[in-house]
Amino acid sequence: MTTALAAVPSAPASATTMSPSTFDQRLHDLTNSARHARGLGTLRFDSCLDRYAQRQARRMAAQQRMFHQNLSAVLRRCNARAVGENVAHGFRTPRSNIRGWLNSPGHRHNMLSRKYTRLGIGMVRDGRGHTWTVQLFGRPA
Repeated sequence: MTTALAAVPSAPASATTMSPSTFDQRLHDLTNSARHARGLGTLRFDSCLDRYAQRQARRMAAQQRMFHQNLSAVLRRCNARAVGENVAHGFRTPRSNIRGWLNSPGHRHNMLSRKYTRLGIGMVRDGRGHTWTVQLFGRPA
């Protein structure tokens, strides 16, 4: 089963000094905090999902548009039985990014789904300082 959703913030992004790896880690931590607050288990880091999330964030930034990748390929290549994807553009902070996803029913569903046990995150900042973020959820086969 595959799911893909996108979000756009209401305000444009501004440059931030937070490194992409720190931004990624905060997104992961905040995702798990939202899950824990609702009695759900931790999503563990998955290196395969993380590679595909990062690649997708780079592609979106390069093309200056949000779109979803072929999740069937991710299913096969990451040996998963379920995957889902959230994409976003322009959030200034990890907290505002997570808040945006949680305020969208489809994105919230992906973040809080019991079927997912793994998570990969990708974030790229383009030349204008705008962020392009991807959450890639999965469950191993």
